[in-house]
Amino acid sequence: MKNQIKNILIPVDLTETSLNALNTGIQMAKRHLAQLHLLYVQDFMDHYPKMGQMVTLEPIMDEVYLKDKVLLEKIVQTVFCTHQVNCSLQITSGNRPIIISDKARELNIDLIIIGTDPNIDKKSYLNDSLPYKVLQHVDCHVLTVPASKEVNRFERIIFPVTSQENPVEKLKLSQSFIAGNNARVSIIGLVKTQDLTFLSTIRNVSDQIKRRVSRFAESVTRKSVYTLNPAKDLKKICEDEDAQLIIVQGNTNRNLKQFFFGNFTQRMIRNAEVAVLFINNLSGTDRHRNLVTQTHVIKLLRHQGV
Repeated sequence: MKNQIKNILIPVDLTETSLNALNTGIQMAKRHLAQLHLLYVQDFMDHYPKMGQMVTLEPIMDEVYLKDKVLLEKIVQTVFCTHQVNCSLQITSGNRPIIISDKARELNIDLIIIGTDPNIDKKSYLNDSLPYKVLQHVDCHVLTVPASKEVNRFERIIFPVTSQENPVEKLKLSQSFIAGNNARVSIIGLVKTQDLTFLSTIRNVSDQIKRRVSRFAESVTRKSVYTLNPAKDLKKICEDEDAQLIIVQGNTNRNLKQFFFGNFTQRMIRNAEVAVLFINNLSGTDRHRNLVTQTHVIKLLRHQGV
C-alpha cells in the first residue's frame, strides 16, 4: 500500500504541458526526498501519416529521437545540478499508456504526474484522455496538472467526502502528501440529492476525518455541500477557496451512460482547473466500497486509527 512518495514517474514529450508537470514533480521530489524518473515514449501514432500519404516512418522517428534525446539529457542534468534531485531518463517506443503503466510497475512507482492536454474536448468522452487510460492500468496514484498552472506547492487542499468513495482509505494513502505540503485542508462533505439518506453519515465521517487531518495539517475546516454535479461544484469550491489541489479516489468503473457522458474521474481530469490527485491502490474490497452505514464507517475509522 503506497502511502509514501519515494519514486515519481513523469511522462515527458517536451511540450509545455509535460514540462509544466515536470516542474511540479521537481518540487514534490524535493519535499519528499523522492527519486524522479522521466519517461519519453515515442508513440508511432503521433507521427502516423495521414490518409493518402506514402511515407516511411523510420527516418521521421530517427530525426525526432535524436533531437529530443539531446534536450532530455540536458533536462536531467539541469534537474540534478540546479535542484539536487536524483533524476533518471528512459526512452522507449510503443503505445504511450501501456508503456507508462508497465514502467510504473517495473520501477515501483508511487506517483505518476501527468499534464492535462489543454486541447482535449471537455464535453465528449468517447476518446479517453491519457491520464484516464493510465489510471485504468496502474495501482499507484496519479496527479494531473493543468497545462496553464505552474504549481510549486499545494498550500490549500480540498478533500471531498462522498458516498461513492472510501474516505478512510483515501485519507490513509494521502496523509504523507498533505503533511509534506503543510497544507490548509478543507473537508467537503458532498451530498448528492439521491444520497440524502447518507447526510448524517457523511457529516459524521467528515468530522472524524477532520480530527485526524488536524494532527498533520496546518489547519482544517469542514462543511457540507448539496450537489447535483460533484465535479462542477468542486471546481467552484476551488475557485472560492483559492485551492491548488483536490484529492479524490481514482475510480475508472463506469456504466453505459457514463461511457458517453463521462464518470466523476473523467470529469475531474478534463474540467478541473487545479491539480487533482487520484488516490489509487485501495485495498481489497475497499477499492470501490460506498458508505453503507454510519456505524460501519465509524468502526472502520476507529479500527484504522483515524
